[in-house]
Amino acid sequence: MNRKNISITLLIIGLSLALRFTVDAQTFEEKPLWTSGINDNPVKYDTAEEVINFDVQPQSLSKKNRVFRKVSVPTYVLHLPPPGKGTGVAVVICPGGGFVDNWFDREGTDLALWLKEQGVASLVLKYRLNTRDSSRNFVIPRDTYFEAVFDDAKQAIITLRKDAAKLKIDPNKIGIAGFSAGGTLALELAATDEIKEGPGKVSWKPNFAGLFYAAFLRNYTVRKKSCPPVFIINAHDDKLTTASKTVEFYSSVLKAGITAEMHIYNKGSHGFAMDFTKGETLKYWPESFLAWLKDIGMTQKK
Repeated sequence: MNRKNISITLLIIGLSLALRFTVDAQTFEEKPLWTSGINDNPVKYDTAEEVINFDVQPQSLSKKNRVFRKVSVPTYVLHLPPPGKGTGVAVVICPGGGFVDNWFDREGTDLALWLKEQGVASLVLKYRLNTRDSSRNFVIPRDTYFEAVFDDAKQAIITLRKDAAKLKIDPNKIGIAGFSAGGTLALELAATDEIKEGPGKVSWKPNFAGLFYAAFLRNYTVRKKSCPPVFIINAHDDKLTTASKTVEFYSSVLKAGITAEMHIYNKGSHGFAMDFTKGETLKYWPESFLAWLKDIGMTQKK
């Protein structure tokens, strides 16, 4: 290779790395979910938002393990596929934590980083959080809090839909997925009917939902007309969000004729996320989720 060709090759590599760095810098920015603020926000704290850095698992893609508490101003971080690799599919990822913690990286960023390399964009949501008193009861009244946090999940979908053209995603291929408590948010948006609020309103209804060892706070009556396809995973030995509840919900969507896929893994307990040391078979769930997106027509088969 002569000097001219070497120079051109180095220039191309440099431009490619610069573009990738620019995209990563933009997509790792934490942004406010409600750009105009929240009127009469019922979730307020006298102290600042807290973050705790836990030990990082060796296989973590983010190399971070932050847990947020006392969140009153919800934010999000976007993770977009590399240029030319996008499939047009996007998903809101809701980390778990019992609605008092948000395991932002372990149950959010790590999956987002994996998905973006598969061409799927992600919005990792830091939603509003409650706290508990000495008796383990929610400090912010249950109904008041859940109305607020469900609004956060809806707004995350709306944010992706409104910015679809700019983000190069298909507004009809936007889903929501969540772990544990975050799975409850995904479940709520999937199973609840959307009330049309007039022309020009952006829909918060997801086109698909991923329920990852979701917490079932109530019994849902699902309807084929309003519930999108759902992908469900849990572990047989999960003592917190039990597999029996998962199977019960799967039976209801099956009865309603809703497109669904369920995996109950032999080992994993609660909160396995992308920690594949907890069981041999559960290591395949991200690939199964991606394949399922192809099966339901979100991404194209190669």
